[in-house]
Amino acid sequence: MQNPDLLEQNLTREERQKLANNRAGIAVFQISWILAFVCLVIINWQLRLGYTEWPPPGVEPMGRIIPTFATAALLISVWLSRRASIAIHNGDRHAFLTQWGAAIGLGAVFVAVMAYEWLVVPMGTQYGAIFRLMTAFHGLHALVIGAYMANVYLKARQRAYDAYDLWWVEAGVKLWVFVAVAWMLFFAVLYWI
Repeated sequence: MQNPDLLEQNLTREERQKLANNRAGIAVFQISWILAFVCLVIINWQLRLGYTEWPPPGVEPMGRIIPTFATAALLISVWLSRRASIAIHNGDRHAFLTQWGAAIGLGAVFVAVMAYEWLVVPMGTQYGAIFRLMTAFHGLHALVIGAYMANVYLKARQRAYDAYDLWWVEAGVKLWVFVAVAWMLFFAVLYWI
């Protein structure tokens, strides 16, 4: 098993600086976008303060079972993407493709379930409006990052990555973790609190 830190030691000074800049850039992106998700949670809570109970009387709350399974699929997907990253670092392209592909598949299941939830939420209420806003905002991010991961998968099938050029894989894992963290925040607010 190759140590990614040892691989990075073999990079030139310029390559190490570029990698450090890429990592800093994605960290800034993740922090700034998590704040956007936090703002949507705050809006959700502000709407709730106008009611004695949430959802408001006459509005049936969304079920929890199907979204819980979708959330589990998303978390397993994140775990698989991380394992795939380790596999490609170790030069095991087959394991990478298998695990990365499974991560994308589970991510697609998650997005499909959340699209269904978006369609069935009661319309014409603040409960439905904030639910749709939050799930659509998250769903858009999941779709875009899922497309990015699919692009990484296709390039890996074409052998575009070697042990020294794995930023695109690392970025995919970090972005997919971002999707999961943001969803856990929304999942708690939309379904459990």
